[in-house]
Amino acid sequence: MAAAHEDFTDLRQVMALCGELSSLATTDCDLERVVSVVAERAGVWAGVVDETLAVLAECATARGAGARLEKVLESDPEAVSQLVAAAARMRRALSLPAAGASAVSVVVAPVLVGDDSVAYLVTAGHDADETGEDARIMVTEHAAMVCAVILGRRRVVAVAAGRARRELFDGLVLVGDRAEGDTEAWARHLGIDPEQRHRVLVVALDAAGGPPAPAACDAVEHMIASRAPAAAVVNRGTEVVALVPGEDDGELARQLTALARMCHDVVAGRFPGVRVIAGLGDPHTGAARISTAYGEARRAVDVGRLMPGLPGVVVFAELGVHRLLAQVRDPGELGGFARDVLGELIDHDRANGTDYCATLTAYFRQNGSPRRAAALLHTHPNTVAYRIHRAEKIARLDLGSYADRLAAQVALEIVNGLGGNACAMS
Repeated sequence: MAAAHEDFTDLRQVMALCGELSSLATTDCDLERVVSVVAERAGVWAGVVDETLAVLAECATARGAGARLEKVLESDPEAVSQLVAAAARMRRALSLPAAGASAVSVVVAPVLVGDDSVAYLVTAGHDADETGEDARIMVTEHAAMVCAVILGRRRVVAVAAGRARRELFDGLVLVGDRAEGDTEAWARHLGIDPEQRHRVLVVALDAAGGPPAPAACDAVEHMIASRAPAAAVVNRGTEVVALVPGEDDGELARQLTALARMCHDVVAGRFPGVRVIAGLGDPHTGAARISTAYGEARRAVDVGRLMPGLPGVVVFAELGVHRLLAQVRDPGELGGFARDVLGELIDHDRANGTDYCATLTAYFRQNGSPRRAAALLHTHPNTVAYRIHRAEKIARLDLGSYADRLAAQVALEIVNGLGGNACAMS
């Protein structure tokens, strides 16, 4: 490999390598083969990464350079992320020069399928001089084009497969009177073990003025499929559904919540104006319960749409009273009830810069404990007690009355759910 690296400044060697890479585009090879050829011929680490810098394919022979690249990513991940974003924006290969004698320079080229940067080919290594760096940029960009051909072919196959999966999935979850044997057969067609315990995650995408760009859903589908390989993932055009097997309900819920937040961050960074609402259903066992699990996740998404003040990942099991509130489809009706109960208090907070609504929220959520509410609000229990007393007077409530206390709690859940801020409601 060292000899190949020494001759890499020779234009003939560069053209020969580009020709070898081009020939790969006519074969049924994979990404690993492309990065292997680049690494072995150029004496560098080569890999394909996604927008989060997760490695999708890498050369198994350039361990030293790979270790150095890991150090680059660990020491300055922001610089590499910015390089990836710039390469995607400019649609060409860019380099990050080495900082210090022992460091490596990094070259990133976007893998473009149509108008989308679906991945990035990265090389890392030492260049003898400026000519060597220019040659590596050329090879990296050419290799990215070959990767685009491979991924483009996969996309054509994936579109046809995705359409079939959508039809199978719709038949599985949207037809409620299917016989148990038929349900199990449809599940097996989707690669789902009918006896498996599972949860359903729905990541829905909304855009002002129409449906979201298909690339946004594709990005979410890729994110979920690459990080939850055991899941059955279906892209339905405006939402991505993942049926994820697992026996540890709590740990699986945490993993899926983190994955949904990651999808939100990726979409927010790449597709401004697209809103992500994720819903997670309860755990269920058996193919016959898949429809129920999907229905729960979709209801959680519906609640998230109605009440944007709720967390970005709405968990069905944690909805509580919001499951009932969401049945009132008109936010104006919900807001009207909240104003009837707390309107004077909301207006007082807005006019005077006080935070009585926030204090009441903390007080109720800490089961009426001034001490625990004070710890949450970083204040003294006596201050909480005083604010509660003042809130009762301003809102004309008696929190010792069951009816008043219940009305105030429900009104606060509406206000916080609709606006995310008790004082923001008009």
